[in-house]
Amino acid sequence: MNTPLRFSRLPDTVQVSIASGRLAGQQESAIYVFRGIPYAAPPVGHLRWRPPQPVKSWEGVRPALSVGPAPMQVLPSASSLMYRLNHDDRQPLVMSEDCLYLNVWSPDLSPTARLPVLVWIHGGGNATGHGGQALFNGHNLAARGIVVVTLNMRLGALGFLSHPALAQEDDLGASGNYGLQDIAAALHWVQENIAVFGGDPSKVTLGGNSAGAASITHLMIAPVCRGLFRAAIAQSASGIFRPDGPMQSHDAAAKRGAERVATLGKTLTALRELPATAFLTLPPQPVSVDGRLLIEDTQRCFLDGRQAVIPLLAGWNADEGSLYSLSGQVNHQGLDDWARLEDCYRTLYDDHPAGFRRALTSDTRFIYPVWRRATTHAHTSNAPVWLYEFNHRLPIPDDVPPPSDGGQDYGAFHTAELPYIWDNLAARPWAWREDDRLLAKRLADGWTRFVSHCDPRGVGLQTWAAISESVNFAAGVFGINAQPGIAARQAAFGLLDYLHSVNN
Repeated sequence: MNTPLRFSRLPDTVQVSIASGRLAGQQESAIYVFRGIPYAAPPVGHLRWRPPQPVKSWEGVRPALSVGPAPMQVLPSASSLMYRLNHDDRQPLVMSEDCLYLNVWSPDLSPTARLPVLVWIHGGGNATGHGGQALFNGHNLAARGIVVVTLNMRLGALGFLSHPALAQEDDLGASGNYGLQDIAAALHWVQENIAVFGGDPSKVTLGGNSAGAASITHLMIAPVCRGLFRAAIAQSASGIFRPDGPMQSHDAAAKRGAERVATLGKTLTALRELPATAFLTLPPQPVSVDGRLLIEDTQRCFLDGRQAVIPLLAGWNADEGSLYSLSGQVNHQGLDDWARLEDCYRTLYDDHPAGFRRALTSDTRFIYPVWRRATTHAHTSNAPVWLYEFNHRLPIPDDVPPPSDGGQDYGAFHTAELPYIWDNLAARPWAWREDDRLLAKRLADGWTRFVSHCDPRGVGLQTWAAISESVNFAAGVFGINAQPGIAARQAAFGLLDYLHSVNN
């Protein structure tokens, strides 16, 4: 018989009761905050590489005053722009394999409030990030009348390893995508518990950026997630229509996973006895058809119109590839006629090295996949879809090293939109201007309207049209005028459409 956890009495806190026990949070400037809530059992020991299991109940009042440990990960270089914007929280990052915790912000704890809910999935390539990042403090969005939930999930090999031995012990013969299964478990937790925090379980929007946005695409076709969210916000990634080619089958992913851990241990027992740090340097394993959460190729489901029929808000940043083309991270395994594509971009971008490389990486890795998923979803589901382009330039600190590819600046780089969407400019002590603050208010208002009404239009965004036969590109442009413009991208996208049709 399991003995429940016991906690002492906590004075001067705000308390609520959820399915697994009583929680003590706190009130911060009219917003109620509960941090570090376990939504599944710790995935350690024999639960490493298993589907998330129910959380153990506790006795007494459990403190929910600080975020739980972040998933195990290797952060980007502290001097990099990616780190400076996303991870420079000016406090040590506590990490643990015991990481399945979430955080809740609410303006009203009354069960009758029935407020719309935003559940957020962080980015980071399924290798870095966590729900406690300062950029994702939900206070300013909750102050606009919604409940905000951020979460941790398993990352890297601990979250995505496929292996024949794991499939052999699984009742469905499945393995891999444990991080995605964690998100599904968190969504089930929201359905069961969010009313306690004033949220309406029938009004959940699932949002995310980068890898988080790609996860949303996959969850939109997962049978176990049907009905768990009514709308989606997917920023700067899609998970499909990428140059990598089709998703790996389970057998192919399991074979590759076994090869990657072969030097660490010969049996699952041996692998599960290793410290979590032993897996941090393994190369990332992509999302695959795992046999449990994902039972078929996600891209095929979207093309056939078998994804969830829900409103979608999606978009990209104008210079998504600037941080990646600098380091040569241009991926084109799935496109055989890469030389032809390079020639096209040289012509469209006047053969300028920085513009050519940035545009090629931006489009093939980020923008085209986001655009193609959005237009495919609109046309095969008839659900409303809003597309945006963010091209505002941030006041990057002077001590950030300049671009090394000949470009004048980093432009609107990957993840640059996040402090604006969350209205969290104060999370970074940068030289923010009045136009930054106005844009943050405008975008946070629009995103909150989408969570509340499945439509972002309103003050400042009245003319933002959804995708239609006559509007099939980004109708919402936030920042300066787009460069190099829609015409160049549409010309390149015609060739990308062709190359994808012959390679997939």
